[in-house]
Amino acid sequence: MQIGKVIGNVWSEKKVPQLKGCRLHIVQPLTSEGKTIDRPLVAADPENLAGSGDTVVYVTSTDASQAFSSGSAPVNASVVKLVDSIT
Repeated sequence: MQIGKVIGNVWSEKKVPQLKGCRLHIVQPLTSEGKTIDRPLVAADPENLAGSGDTVVYVTSTDASQAFSSGSAPVNASVVKLVDSIT
């Protein structure tokens, strides 16, 4: 699991059925101190938890596809939780 900040959204007129109703966010990866690292990535938000400016926990690889209630989706990253604070 990694943390990141939602810095934008991706809009798509056509999606595979598994992503219907799922938001796609641009997420900037962060360190545990809240500093920017790496390049932004697109993360699916299967529970539609996050909005612009929110700090989130996201997962990648196989964990990302398993974040969906169906147990599978063609994604590389998924938002799984909102972060209230980092101490």
